[in-house]
Amino acid sequence: MLLGGLFISTCSYAQAKQTIRWLGWEQVPNFIIKGEFKGQGIGDSFTSWLQQALPQYHHENVISNTRRYNLLIREENVCVAWAWIVPGSKEFREHSRPVSLAPGSGIHVLKSKQHLFGEPGEILTLAKLLANPNIKLGFLADMTYSKKVHQLLNQYKGQPNVHYSSRHAVEFDLKLLDRNRLDYFFGFSSQSIANAKINGIKNKYQFYNLKEMDVYTSMHTHCSKTPFGKSVMQKLNRVITNKLLMKHLEVIEKWNGKNKQYRQVFMQHVINQQPSKQVSDPGQ
Repeated sequence: MLLGGLFISTCSYAQAKQTIRWLGWEQVPNFIIKGEFKGQGIGDSFTSWLQQALPQYHHENVISNTRRYNLLIREENVCVAWAWIVPGSKEFREHSRPVSLAPGSGIHVLKSKQHLFGEPGEILTLAKLLANPNIKLGFLADMTYSKKVHQLLNQYKGQPNVHYSSRHAVEFDLKLLDRNRLDYFFGFSSQSIANAKINGIKNKYQFYNLKEMDVYTSMHTHCSKTPFGKSVMQKLNRVITNKLLMKHLEVIEKWNGKNKQYRQVFMQHVINQQPSKQVSDPGQ
C-alpha cells in the first residue's frame, strides 16, 4: 500500500507539472530529427539544454512547417529556444537577449553550373541573376528574406525564371538542383555541408553569398506573452548565460565551420550585447 501510494503521488506530481510546447522545424543542421546526428543540431541541442535547466516543467517538442509555426507561436504555453523574431511578433511574444546568429544566407547551385554564376567565394548580386532569363530561381513564399530581396522578388514575380513555391518547408531539397527543376535557390551554406557530412559523400553543391543578404540574423529564445510565458522567460533569462552561449558557439562551428568574421560578430552582438551593423532583426 505504501508503494502504491508513492506511485500515485509520483504520477500526480508529474501530471501537475505545467507543459511548455517547444517549436522546432526539420532543417539540417539546425534541427536534426532522425538519423545518427539526431538532436545534435544547432537549434535542437540548444533547446535540449534549456529544457534540462527547467525540470519543474513538462517539455513537449513540436516539429512544424513554416505556416503552422506562424500559427502556433500565437498560442499560449509555446516557447522557441532558437529562432529569429518574426515581424509583428513582439506584440504577443516575450524575447530573450540575443542567443545566436544565423549566418548570412545566399544561394545554392550545382558545382557543374558554377560557370553560370561566378568563381567560388565571389559575392554575387541577385539583381543581376534575376535579369538572366536562362537561370531559374526558387524561393519559398512563407520565408522572410531581406527587404532588398523581397523588393526584387516582387519585381520578377510571375516571370518564368522565378519559381514561387507555397510549400510549407523552410528550405528547398537539394535534389531539385540535381533534377534541373531549379538552377539556384536561397539557403544557408550549412545545408550542403551537412548533407555531405551526414551522407558521407562529396559536396557537389556550390554556395554563394549575395550582396542583398550581407548581414547576419539575430536569433532569440522567446515564449508567449502570457503570465505563464513571462514566468518561463524570467527563468530562461537566468539560464541563458555567456557560458552556455559559448558552448552553443562550439556547436555552430561544428556544423558551419570556423569563420573569423562570424565569431567576431557573435562575440560583439551575442556575448557583449553590443549593436552591430552586420546584424539584422527581421522583426524590426
